[in-house]
Amino acid sequence: MDMEEMSKKTFPKEYFESVLDGMLDLVRVISLDGTIIFNNNRMKEEFGETVGKKCYEVLCKTQRCDECISVKSINEQKRFMKYERYEDKIYYVISSPVYNNESKIIGTVEVFRDVTEQRKMEERLKRQNDILKRDVEFAKRLQQQLLPIIPKTEGYRITYTYKPCDRLGGDFLDVINLDNKLLFYVADVAGHGLLASMVTIFVKQSLIKNAHESKDKDIETIIKGVLQDFIEMNFPSEVYITFVLGMLDKESGKIKLLSAGHVTEPIVVHSQRKIKVINLSGQPVASIDLGQNFEVKEVTLNEKDKLILYSDGLIESKNKQGEMYGKKRLIKRLISIKNINAELLVRDIRNFAHEIDDDITILIIEKI
Repeated sequence: MDMEEMSKKTFPKEYFESVLDGMLDLVRVISLDGTIIFNNNRMKEEFGETVGKKCYEVLCKTQRCDECISVKSINEQKRFMKYERYEDKIYYVISSPVYNNESKIIGTVEVFRDVTEQRKMEERLKRQNDILKRDVEFAKRLQQQLLPIIPKTEGYRITYTYKPCDRLGGDFLDVINLDNKLLFYVADVAGHGLLASMVTIFVKQSLIKNAHESKDKDIETIIKGVLQDFIEMNFPSEVYITFVLGMLDKESGKIKLLSAGHVTEPIVVHSQRKIKVINLSGQPVASIDLGQNFEVKEVTLNEKDKLILYSDGLIESKNKQGEMYGKKRLIKRLISIKNINAELLVRDIRNFAHEIDDDITILIIEKI
C-alpha cells in the first residue's frame, strides 16, 4: 500500500474513540447544534455520561455562553481557548473544529484540562505580589520622606539630587547639623529594591545616633560605630554599604573626608576652576572585623569653592553607542558649566545618556 492509498484509508470510529479514551485530559465531541455526541473515559469519570445533553447543561447553565468557544470555533474555523469554572475546579478548555471527509465542519472537539491547583497558585502569587507592591510603595514613600531637609548653614550653599532608577533605590545621602559642624555623606547599598532601601534607612539612623554619641565628633569614631551597628544587625552576607563621609567645620571651611569602599572620589572645584580629585582608601561597611582602618584626608573650602560627592550611577550612564559618561567628562562639565549645581549635572547626564539604569545621587557643598 503506497502513501496515496494510505491517505484515502478511513480509520474506523472505534479507533478514534480508543485514542481519545487513552488521553489524560477530559475530551468531548459536540455537534453543530451543541449536543454532546461523545465523552472519553476521563470526561465520564468527572461529569458522568452526558451524551445527548447540550454542552452547557453539563456545566449547570440554561443556555450557551455569550462567548461560546465552540460556536466561535465553528464560525471562524480555528481553535479557541478559555478558562471555565465548575464547582470547585478550574478547567482550561480548548475547542477545535471537526471536519468530515468532504472537509465540512460537523462539530467541535473540546479538551478540558484541570488547572485548579495551577490557578490557585497563580492567584496566591498575585495576592502576594499585590502585598509586595503595597509594601514597596510604602517603603518608597518612607525613603522619600527621609531625604534630607538641608539645614541653613551661613556661608554655604548646599544642593543635592536623588534619582533612583527603580521604584526603590540603593543610593542615599544625608546632611546632619551638629552645632558648629556639618556631617554629610553619599552612600550606596549593594543592589536595589526593598532590602537595599531598608538598609539606606539603617545607615541614616546609625549615622545620626553615632554622630550625636561621639563627643569629639570624629568621623573615624562615627564610622566605627556604624560598622558595629551593621554587624549587630546581622544583615545577609551579600549586603554591604559603600559611602563617602565628610565633616565640615563651618567656621574654618575645613572638611575631613573618608571613604568606606566608595568607587567615586570626592572632587573639589576651586574658584579658579581648578580641580582636585581626592583619592581615599577604605573598605565597605560589611560583616567583617572591626579592626579595619579608614584613611582620612582634609581639604579646605575657600570662597566659591565647591565639593562634589556622587554615586557611580552618574559616571557609568551610557549613550546609544555604549560610551560611558565617565569621570573625565564630569570634570570637564564641572569646569565649563557656570554656576554648576546638582540639577544641572543631572540634566546634562539625561541629555547624554540613552538609558539610565542605576541610581544617581549628587551632593554639592559650596562656600559662598
